[in-house]
Amino acid sequence: MSLISAIAMLRESVVAIMQYHEVRPQTTKKGKVRPAEFSVRWGSGFCVVADRYVVTAFHVMNGGQPRNPRDKFLVFVVPGNDKAAFHFPVIGFPAERADFDLAILEIGPCSTQGVQLPALPVTFATKPDGARVLTIGFPSPEVGSLEIDAQGNFRGGKLFLKSHANEGILSAQYLLGPLRMYEFNVGWHHGESGGPVVQLDDPVAAFTVMQSYRSIKAPHGIMAGPHRGCELAAIQNDLIRLGATIV
Repeated sequence: MSLISAIAMLRESVVAIMQYHEVRPQTTKKGKVRPAEFSVRWGSGFCVVADRYVVTAFHVMNGGQPRNPRDKFLVFVVPGNDKAAFHFPVIGFPAERADFDLAILEIGPCSTQGVQLPALPVTFATKPDGARVLTIGFPSPEVGSLEIDAQGNFRGGKLFLKSHANEGILSAQYLLGPLRMYEFNVGWHHGESGGPVVQLDDPVAAFTVMQSYRSIKAPHGIMAGPHRGCELAAIQNDLIRLGATIV
């Protein structure tokens, strides 16, 4: 598939993920209301069962630590990278695998009626070095404002939220214990973690997610090395159980 066709198709299944929780409650002093303050983090993911399940990196939920039960999560889509962003509530966490840095989120209906989230197929087949790949994720947005009420419900905001595509090849692969790791000659930006890495040869399908980089020891210290992700076969049973399309 051509890059132009693949990017246009995949963008519709890729999401931005907002994690937030209250750090200071709303207060009233001398009749003046001081709004609550919230801590916000961003990541990416992609839909594997239409309008129902999203795969992401585990570390997107709390920086690699166990998920904080106080945190709330929303999934955003920006169809065609156009002006409007729409959000879905995250209502469950059917898979949280810190050991693989992978997670699956369950979403409820979109807050805007009629907006849907199509699924992207996944594959567990091993890819050869040199295979053409495409990545799509949402770099952390420019935030003009966020409106979150005292109960922690998202009411809107001004966000420059746009997905970003990149292409390259699978550069290396190896086993780390039970995991097959893939490395790429593609970099990604903060906020794109959890977005899919997709094989461009037919059939087009995700086989890993953007996760981390390998640290490289340089003369002047440690630097970021090749970017990598582990095979989705690590959560194969979960994906099959939840009804993902496997190719």
